[in-house]
Amino acid sequence: MIVHKAFYREATQTTLLVTLTFLTLYLVVSLVKLLSEAASGEFPAHIVLVLLALELLKNLAMILPLTVFIGLLLTMARWYRDSEVTVLAACGIGLTQLLRPAMIWTGVMATVVAAIAFYLAPMAALLLHKIKLENTSAYAAGIIPGRFNHTRNGRAIFYVERVGSSGRLHNIFVSRTQFGKGGVLIAKRGYEFKNRRTGARFLVLLNGRRYQGIPGQANYRILRYRTYALRIKRRRFTPVMTGLTRDEIPTMRLLRSSSPQAIAEWQWRLAQPLSLFILAPLALVFAYTDSRKGAFAPLFAAVFAYFSYANLLSIAHALLARGHEPIWLGLWWVHAVFAALAATFFVRRAAGKGLLPWGLWR
Repeated sequence: MIVHKAFYREATQTTLLVTLTFLTLYLVVSLVKLLSEAASGEFPAHIVLVLLALELLKNLAMILPLTVFIGLLLTMARWYRDSEVTVLAACGIGLTQLLRPAMIWTGVMATVVAAIAFYLAPMAALLLHKIKLENTSAYAAGIIPGRFNHTRNGRAIFYVERVGSSGRLHNIFVSRTQFGKGGVLIAKRGYEFKNRRTGARFLVLLNGRRYQGIPGQANYRILRYRTYALRIKRRRFTPVMTGLTRDEIPTMRLLRSSSPQAIAEWQWRLAQPLSLFILAPLALVFAYTDSRKGAFAPLFAAVFAYFSYANLLSIAHALLARGHEPIWLGLWWVHAVFAALAATFFVRRAAGKGLLPWGLWR
């Protein structure tokens, strides 16, 4: 029990450190991407942090298996490096006895991953889609002061010289096409207004002029105004009309569907916690270090095995979703191949033999 507690403590601490490192890198990369999209007018800048949190939750189930695998690998590698595994073997605790606490600890981690993959990740993907869709407006979605901005539909160009601390816009220029006619609006100030009763949003321009028509023709008009409101069209989130992507569909709805796409998505979500039970024995196997051959070769082999496993799962998932693979085969053949490899390697390592029977790799 003392050995088991020491293993649980060190594996948990190492995995937490690895997870924090990976999440920090992921957050930095995602934040740069979201800020770039917000600067180009994809969505308002004030929702970037909300989108960042949802993006993290959406992809967390794919990040955790890697961090758990590396955490377990580093823990056992230290035990090998400090000869703790050798001392335990001399006391009658071999690699086979260490498999039990490793699988128990992996089961706890797999439960967390399953909860995220089956419930939290689809909810986050759905909410992410909804927030992006409802916060995309024609004008105020992403105003960059001092720069000409295009609306998403390409029908208008607008320019704002300065945005005040209260959100007020100063020295506004808008060129847009409406009903086949071009027009230009100029205003000293402006602000965004939302009707609380109807939810409609408007870009309100104050003290400006409207130019409409072709200069030199008789129908050219110049209109002075105190207040001019431009309706901001917003796309409403209606799942029935827009449809849901596979990663946004709730798990229970996937289970009720017999389409190849639904089955592929369900097996993909199941593969994330299931893969941990196959990766755990591989971590125990590849953590073995030989001072004569160096400590990095097994680590490179472990990383190569993980990415081979993950890439084959992605390929099988794509083939199944497109109907190029039998439903009964699904992703199971990938799990079967790597489970067989993990069992073979573990048995040979526990017996003190090389991983390959012809002795090329110990």
